[in-house]
Amino acid sequence: MDIETCIKYLDYVSQECHRHLKDGRVTDDELINLIIELQRFKEKCTDSQLPFELKSKISDIEMNYTIKGVERGTWYLIAAFSTLGSWAILIHLRQQSKRKRTFKEIQFDTSRLSSFIRINHV
Repeated sequence: MDIETCIKYLDYVSQECHRHLKDGRVTDDELINLIIELQRFKEKCTDSQLPFELKSKISDIEMNYTIKGVERGTWYLIAAFSTLGSWAILIHLRQQSKRKRTFKEIQFDTSRLSSFIRINHV
């Protein structure tokens, strides 16, 4: 992977985050796909000939979610069933808030890193 490809990918991730945030809802699939894509990107960057400084900045992009954390557990179904859906709605709203915050953080980090690379390495 070269620097231009890295910049294009960071811009793409930032635009995807913006697109998903614009529709007002972040689904499980969108979040899982972003997690997988970022993990692949980090692995490709680690194996590439990019400068060490860039590799460390890319590896600093954090996801507060894991794929296992996205999937709903039995506690969600029990809460939904026992409270006739009211707790499930509150849990869902809380999850949406955390997902949106995560997407905003990733969007900010990727656009900032893309600008940093353009200024210092191109």
